[in-house]
Amino acid sequence: MMEEKRQEEIERYLHNEMSVNERNSFENNIQNDEQLKEDVLLQMAIHKAFDDKSVIVNYDLYSTEEKNEIKKQLRTEELKNTSKFIRQSTHQFKEKQKHKIQPFLKYVASIAAIFLIVLAVKFTIFNNATNYYEQYADWDNLPSLVEKGNEESLLVTIENLYQHKEYAKIITSVQATSKDPYILIYKGVSYVKLDDFVKAEETFNALIASNTLESSRGYWYKLLLYLKDNKIESAKETIAIILQDTNNYNYQKAAEISTKLNSN
Repeated sequence: MMEEKRQEEIERYLHNEMSVNERNSFENNIQNDEQLKEDVLLQMAIHKAFDDKSVIVNYDLYSTEEKNEIKKQLRTEELKNTSKFIRQSTHQFKEKQKHKIQPFLKYVASIAAIFLIVLAVKFTIFNNATNYYEQYADWDNLPSLVEKGNEESLLVTIENLYQHKEYAKIITSVQATSKDPYILIYKGVSYVKLDDFVKAEETFNALIASNTLESSRGYWYKLLLYLKDNKIESAKETIAIILQDTNNYNYQKAAEISTKLNSN
């Protein structure tokens, strides 16, 4: 009975049938009960499987990472195809079990659990990618322009701005057409710090195309970018490029990440 009541409350919550006080109390329970949070996610997945647009979800109850990943995974072709399969197979099952409600409900619950399993796998990969980014990101280990004895005022100014976390000023202080590898490094990393991944990738591509001794850093920085942005396949493709030449920047670290990603 307790389980049935719990499911009824989740249904009322998802369909916005609770009073304001009930909803606030229930959301407070979600935040403090991981099992309830998972149950709500599963129930939401069931409705998504049947393309039920009446469901209301408060994504603020989830962390930024969870929120972005939930939305992203519910839009993937993998889950769309699974959703289509569930609707089709459930329709066939209903035709055979028109007068057997309980078996049908069990069937729906079990097959919808596919969503939770898939999401759990995705979250595991996502969390691992985030952990790898945190472990290997070396943004404090950029080449020092001062140590290299470069007295050009712009380059020295850029390094000083970076040390003071003035990332936006770095971007606005350099010309868009600059091909200096050191400027491209600091500019690209500044975009990463500002979470502008598109511009960061463009800048790192320009670094790679500069055909200088620092060019291979562009691949390493793109790898970190993809890990932070949870683009696993792009990360693997970039690793493959780095591993083509042992002289590439951070070759050994890229090999370590490759081993870890392929073990998931």
